[in-house]
Amino acid sequence: MTRERGWRQCAGAARPELEFNLCCGRALIDPAANESVRRLIQEGLNWPEVLAVAERHRLSPVVYEVVSAAAQDLISPAQLDDLRQAAAPSMAAGKALLWELIRLHRLFEGAQIPVFPYKGPLLAWIAYGSFLRREYLDLDFAVEQRNIPRTLELLESAGYRPQFDRREAHAGEDGIAPGQYSFQSHPHKILAEFHTERTLRYFPTPIDFQDLNTRLMTVEIGEQRLRTFSIEDTLVMLCVHGAKHFWERLGWVLDIAKLITAQQVNWELLSRIAAKMESTRVLHLGLYLAHDLFGAALPEPMLEEIRRDPAVQELAEKVYEQYSGISDHTAGVLPRAVFRLRSRDKFWPGLRHLLRLGMSPTERDLQTVRLPRYLAPLYVLVRPWRLLTQYGWGWKRRPGNALSQNETGRKGSGGET
Repeated sequence: MTRERGWRQCAGAARPELEFNLCCGRALIDPAANESVRRLIQEGLNWPEVLAVAERHRLSPVVYEVVSAAAQDLISPAQLDDLRQAAAPSMAAGKALLWELIRLHRLFEGAQIPVFPYKGPLLAWIAYGSFLRREYLDLDFAVEQRNIPRTLELLESAGYRPQFDRREAHAGEDGIAPGQYSFQSHPHKILAEFHTERTLRYFPTPIDFQDLNTRLMTVEIGEQRLRTFSIEDTLVMLCVHGAKHFWERLGWVLDIAKLITAQQVNWELLSRIAAKMESTRVLHLGLYLAHDLFGAALPEPMLEEIRRDPAVQELAEKVYEQYSGISDHTAGVLPRAVFRLRSRDKFWPGLRHLLRLGMSPTERDLQTVRLPRYLAPLYVLVRPWRLLTQYGWGWKRRPGNALSQNETGRKGSGGET
């Protein structure tokens, strides 16, 4: 087994502004971290970079809350106002998205179309206990592929416009499914994304909605009762999503840390679900990052199992290099492919999954090159060509800065290889 090298050992000379953001996240898990927040402020921080790192990692509401509660006496009114302004857009969006989530949930209930909201406001509520602590910009729903045509009709009647080729709504019958079925409300520009067993491509095995339905839980928001995935299914989904994007945002790791801290987890069930989805290593990586970066407590048997897999440690170190600015996972196709392959539980199934991801077109591929329907099979060539054009082959090295200029404020969700 490789020697464990956590964030402290790997980060080296990570900039204090990045460590400050980490400490603010830790303070939501353990209030003792407030002392580190105060110490870093007293030692001196580059305030614009503090704000840039918080925005980059979707931590602005967390940083504002922690600093205003535990260290307001150490900063100027102008600096506190900077934090407030940085957090304000996401807090305002969170309120609007919450009400829209409830409206859409009632709409689908009335139409008797089973949909299950997850992430977004629901995750903020069950993990953070507040709709304002977690930053989210859209709504996510899971729905069976066969119900997408009815979903399209219902949402159009509610003022939403599809952001995909309407023919793709029938992908369950024939044709190519997009990466998600995105709809935008008019005129409010709220984005709602619907995911199906066909679009959730980053799971090595297809999502089994019948299995998920046996573990649904009910969340009460005011007088509204919403059905969503169990804590265990949610954790696996969050870890798969984080790995999909190479864990490039600390906010995704904090989601894991807060969820396992705030909610009771059936750890045996969690392990069984991950094993069935061939995503045990992906789960272990997400749990390890939450434990090491934010101090989330894990049962000792789970922690020992994670430590027995040297690949988890190797993958964590790659993530840490990215956070500290040594490397950039979005730079090259080959290192991204190696990361994905190393994340899989077994080599040959992992290789097949990697090839499927590399050849199955996404909505961006379909938008880049428009092919007539009879030439649709050629999209398997369009995708690798586009990825190589966009990312190149190699691993770019960067100076040891926590944030490069072109990443500041970036709203994209990361790589897709």
